[in-house]
Amino acid sequence: MKILLSILLIVAFIRGYSQDTIKTKQIDLLIFNINKSSLPVHRDTLIQDRPELGLKMITYLTTIVKDNELIKYVNFVNTTIIESGGTRKISSSSTFYYNQNKLIKVEEFLIEGDTKKEANWYYSEDKPLYYTLQSEKSEARAVFLLETSKAFVKQVIK
Repeated sequence: MKILLSILLIVAFIRGYSQDTIKTKQIDLLIFNINKSSLPVHRDTLIQDRPELGLKMITYLTTIVKDNELIKYVNFVNTTIIESGGTRKISSSSTFYYNQNKLIKVEEFLIEGDTKKEANWYYSEDKPLYYTLQSEKSEARAVFLLETSKAFVKQVIK
């Protein structure tokens, strides 16, 4: 009986994991098509130069909107920090992908010097589905990105 129960639990786990894997692959295929599309891209640049704080940030915003639907929102930031020990340069990006104005994936990276960190966050039905960052703060970050994405939709689609 214990063996049968164990086998059923393993099968249920594999089936659930398999469904998540299929969903993430479907999302990645949709994103591939978005990135290869010829949809019109809108760009904007924000420059924040605060020499008294030793800080300069250049933010590049990119959006793709089609038929009153936000498809892609990119926030790419180059930061220069001047400290007594020298200058630090940091590049970071958060790319939000949508399907029918619902978040489906966020790709994030941060580069400082030779160090690069990356994380991907998948969503389905307004809930986190899967994320590559394994940390005690991952779930909170996933929820934060979901809420932030809703604000982007409201701001871009008026």
